[in-house]
Amino acid sequence: MTMNDREGLIIKGVAGSYTVLADGEIYVCKPRGVFRNRNTTPLVGDYAVISCSPDGQGVLHTIKPRKNELRRPPVANIDQVIITVATTQPAFNPGLLDRFLVLTEYNEIPAVICVNKTDLTDDDCFAPYIQAGYPLVYTSVVSDNGLEALREVMAGKLNVFAGPSGVGKSSLINALSPGLELETGGLSTKLGRGKHTTRHSEIFALGGAASDGYCVDTPGFTSLDTSEITKEELSQLFIEFLPIAGHCKFGNCLHIKETGCAVKDAVGNEIHPTRYEGYLKLIPLCK
Repeated sequence: MTMNDREGLIIKGVAGSYTVLADGEIYVCKPRGVFRNRNTTPLVGDYAVISCSPDGQGVLHTIKPRKNELRRPPVANIDQVIITVATTQPAFNPGLLDRFLVLTEYNEIPAVICVNKTDLTDDDCFAPYIQAGYPLVYTSVVSDNGLEALREVMAGKLNVFAGPSGVGKSSLINALSPGLELETGGLSTKLGRGKHTTRHSEIFALGGAASDGYCVDTPGFTSLDTSEITKEELSQLFIEFLPIAGHCKFGNCLHIKETGCAVKDAVGNEIHPTRYEGYLKLIPLCK
């Protein structure tokens, strides 16, 4: 690096311009043409080398190596995914949650399930995920329930909020970081699902120090593509299968119709039937 170069974190990318946080200052940077030549796109969450000028403008020169990345939403270097769901408004969809969890496992990123809007219902459909071993946090922006517990879970990490539209991701971030005033939306009464209020991924600080953690608000979406995952890989992405699958009669067991399948034998005991049903529904969607 030259004396004018700095390392920083890309916190937003819109229309080919990237907002970079470097040494406590904000710079709006344009990428060098080399990125286009290499067919490389900088991502929110990337650590980058930039050259900057006093007017807050800069040029993005280099992207540091990534430890991981997500394609949808496009974010890099994630420490943890906060998969946000609700039991109502919109109604809980276990198949969608299973897809989120499979993709976080596929990308080797730890996941926490945040059950929001607990002020609207006390229904608990999450026993299968507790049994599987996923950490859960229950929250309500209306009653302030669980917000401190969520802050503790997110402290010191770069967190992505993911989940279907309408479950309250932006409202949670506003509650965690007062003053942000992210746009929020209710439910579409015609479609019964969330309105999209987040139009691009952006990183926000949770407090005044890096130890407080960061979060990424991402555009909402309602479907996740698992077509690149093989059936063999899927069988290893349900975490509760892992300690049991080694006891199957066949090493390439897919836990569907094979004889001597220890995973099938464990359904109803170590493996919750709902999770196994979710696995069977995902198998045809994999290659």
